[in-house]
Amino acid sequence: MGIKSVSGRWMKAELLGFAALLVAACATGVEPIRPGGGGGDGAGGDPSVTTTGDVVGSSTSNTTGDFTTSTTATSSSASSSSASSSSASSSSASSSSASSSTGGVVMGLALQYRAADVNTTDNQMKPHFRILNGSGVSVPLSSLTIRYYFTSEGNPPQIFECDFAAVGCSNLTGVYAAASGAGADHYVEVGFTAAAGSVAAGGDSGEIQARLHNQDFSNLNEANDYSFDPTKTAFTDWTKVTLFQSGALVWGTEP
Repeated sequence: MGIKSVSGRWMKAELLGFAALLVAACATGVEPIRPGGGGGDGAGGDPSVTTTGDVVGSSTSNTTGDFTTSTTATSSSASSSSASSSSASSSSASSSSASSSTGGVVMGLALQYRAADVNTTDNQMKPHFRILNGSGVSVPLSSLTIRYYFTSEGNPPQIFECDFAAVGCSNLTGVYAAASGAGADHYVEVGFTAAAGSVAAGGDSGEIQARLHNQDFSNLNEANDYSFDPTKTAFTDWTKVTLFQSGALVWGTEP
């Protein structure tokens, strides 16, 4: 009986001690160790906390990142596709704008000519030119060159003169080069500096009055020249003078 009494008192003391430990743990904010709760369940061994932590921290973050990236790529791709379709559908209009700045061919350019001197055997040729821009965009004159074809008949070197130009004679260049074909063994190429400006959409370059002669001013024979036409005494579209844009033929027929 004495042993039972002592054992009972011992059990009571143990329970009171454990209760005291619980109270102390709660007071300090430290979660007590639960029976059978190995640390593998996460904080406090509570599986619900571990599951919630994985979803919010890992899954949501990764999903948001993937969605943002995917949306950006899809949006960019769709925009590019839409832009391509729009560009393709308006190529005839917008390509002209791109072309004028990148040196491509602009449709709607034309070249007019008039013969200011119809004497075929004097010592000077006087072809006058005017560039027309029938496109919807302005075109830099520096991207354009005019070629006038003739036969030199073995005469001394030729000289290019500018008697008048709406864009300024100082903004013109003139060089000679060999050619081949009926009525032509040379051409003079008239070019423009950047200071010449542009031909406005729907506008023209204004008149360009060129004058060509041999260095010694010996007489010429224009009757067999490819580009010469004494009937054109007023500005007229003339395909036997050619216009190039950035080296590409955009008007006329070469000999």
